[in-house]
Amino acid sequence: MSAQADREVDLSEWENCWQEGRISFHRSDVHNLLKANVDKLICGRREVRFFFPLCGKAVDMKWLADLGHTVVGVDISEKGIKEFFQEQNLEYNEEAVADIPGAKLFKESPQRNEPPTIPA
Repeated sequence: MSAQADREVDLSEWENCWQEGRISFHRSDVHNLLKANVDKLICGRREVRFFFPLCGKAVDMKWLADLGHTVVGVDISEKGIKEFFQEQNLEYNEEAVADIPGAKLFKESPQRNEPPTIPA
């Protein structure tokens, strides 16, 4: 077992990794195991909801969304989240989360060419 196996990273250290660009854990391509096993995950279902804790700017999120699934990612690093939207060429909205002081919600903006969804 490696010396780092049981090591905990505090929030400020995580944020510093992003601010200093020390993100060697980030993958620039969709994980091979996800690609190989996505059918086993979704079991023929459509519009599956996926949750990505510590998402950073994981390209897997965009890949799953492009397949028609809903993706929710959570991260302490605002920089990582903003970089995700920028690198994926996605417009987004930013708003405060009322019940969590200092928290923000970043959400993809509706596409301009798509008509708005109006509930019946």
